Amino acid sequence: MSIKKVTLFFLISFWVALTGFSQEKLSSVLRNPDQKGIIQVLKTGFSDLELPFVDDFSTDNTYPDQEKWINSFAYINNNFGINSPGIGVATLDALDSLGAIYDHANINSFQADYLTSKPINLDIGGDTTLYLSFYYQAQGLGDAPEARDSLILEFFTPVDNKWLWIWGSAGSESEEFKQVMIPVRGAIFLKAGFQFRFRNLASLANAFEPSLIANADHWHLDYIYLNKNRHYQDTIVNDLSLKRGTGSLLLNYSALPWEHFKQAGLNEVKTIFPLHLQNLSSSKKYYEPVFKIVDEFGSSQGFEKILEADEVRGLQELQYDATFNYGFTSDATDSARFTIELDLNPTEDDLIPTNTKIKYTQEFSNYYAYDDGSAEAGYGLTGDGSSNGMVAVQFHNFNQGDSLVGISIFFNRSFEDANRKYLRLAVWNEIDGQPGDLIHIQEGARASLDNGFNGFDLFMLDTARVVPENYYIGWQQVTNDFLNVGFDRNTNNQDKTFYKLTQLWKNTSYEGSIMVRPVFANKSKKSGVRTEFPDQALPDFNVYPNPVLNQLHLDFPDELSNASLTIIDINGREVMKKNRISHQIDLSSLSDGTFFIIVQSGHLIISRKIIKLYD
Repeated sequence: MSIKKVTLFFLISFWVALTGFSQEKLSSVLRNPDQKGIIQVLKTGFSDLELPFVDDFSTDNTYPDQEKWINSFAYINNNFGINSPGIGVATLDALDSLGAIYDHANINSFQADYLTSKPINLDIGGDTTLYLSFYYQAQGLGDAPEARDSLILEFFTPVDNKWLWIWGSAGSESEEFKQVMIPVRGAIFLKAGFQFRFRNLASLANAFEPSLIANADHWHLDYIYLNKNRHYQDTIVNDLSLKRGTGSLLLNYSALPWEHFKQAGLNEVKTIFPLHLQNLSSSKKYYEPVFKIVDEFGSSQGFEKILEADEVRGLQELQYDATFNYGFTSDATDSARFTIELDLNPTEDDLIPTNTKIKYTQEFSNYYAYDDGSAEAGYGLTGDGSSNGMVAVQFHNFNQGDSLVGISIFFNRSFEDANRKYLRLAVWNEIDGQPGDLIHIQEGARASLDNGFNGFDLFMLDTARVVPENYYIGWQQVTNDFLNVGFDRNTNNQDKTFYKLTQLWKNTSYEGSIMVRPVFANKSKKSGVRTEFPDQALPDFNVYPNPVLNQLHLDFPDELSNASLTIIDINGREVMKKNRISHQIDLSSLSDGTFFIIVQSGHLIISRKIIKLYD
């Protein structure tokens, strides 16, 4: 399932007591990257839905299905629930539909998300066989709701035009999904225009550092089913469903530059992928799975394999590996994209026929990636002594003739964007299996936090670098503030992740992948890290004279004419800002010293160092 909408923060339970010393830390994250731009709207004039009402959230859309739900606060995903009954869940947390923490949020319980059904026609007389069932889980891979926080179910009565409390659950730490059966009875409900809704009460963490105050209190919902001819023991759903997708079919990465992959070849391709399904019915189900790979950019025939037909017993969960033999060959030029399709192809219809199919996009562009594009946590260094602390992630270069031209970093958003701090980009070689000598250090990187494509900020290196076979990219902090960089808990590269607070490098203590990606000079025009400059890795940008007395001249292409410009001093303090770049800047108001010119256009960020002389 693709990850589509704004950066998602949550607090996970790795809190360390306030001690004053520096440490690495995991924190909350906001929404995932594409959850932006759709404002929640309570619409009117709906035609009532008819029974049955069912949704298992097995969709590529990260907002609730607008054919069934009237608001967009819930986040639809397959990353945050633990062992959910099906492939997707609806997550309620402390964020609005734009991925921002609610304006009225505080450390006490407050009303947060809603998931509200469209009106449903329940004008079915005095029927006593109508039940609403659903599965729910607290925390999952998110933050555990406190006992004062809760998940609430309410019914709307068209007779009195009111919402009435029906059911609730107090917050707790992670637990198994639980199923709830609720009878829908009474003349006030059995009318046209009936609705139900879930809502949650949340509270922000009372953190000692503002950038650690982020999203919290996660609840996950699955298999919401309203229908008649049911009873209180009718907990079995006639449905066969996939529980997970194939994921990346590369051995070590989720994405590789196309030219680099062609050097690595079959050595970087898996020969197996997981099949993980569940039969929620009480009867045996038969399926005849089909696995397919489609070459989206080239003209190759791709790959298709009819897997061995199988059966799964009633109420059984089945997990095993299937084999394939395909090397991702294509005549695509600068980049390639393959769509991986898995279809269980069941032999009979069931309640939700769409959840037996899933797609995954295997990307070959201009960057390496370990992460799957979804941040389930935030990573950073914090506390006294973390200023000048370093974080480094190991990568292997399959094409040493190519140049490293940029670093992409996924920044989560903290409350009031408290983590929008400057940092230094860094590149190291490798010595004895750890980061070795610094081969590049660059001032002036800072999160934009405006959630562009995939939520990543692309920082272009001021000098392209040829990197060795094994190298490390990351950052050096310039303050003690927690930077809240995206951390993917669904892919584990703990052994490749290091941090340094004293003289020694240490492996991270957390399982997962920090969301940093090296970008190479391969000129991707079709996919990958999108910028406003798809035909060139780095726009020409020059400043002169350097050193400079008062008047600094800037030479840049038309594509940068709408870029913003910021000047910072060597301590990261902002000393000048212009909303639009110009070809000449008067620096006479600045003292002498070293400064950094930061030019930003969308998510492309270019920096240059200048020396200001005393006049």
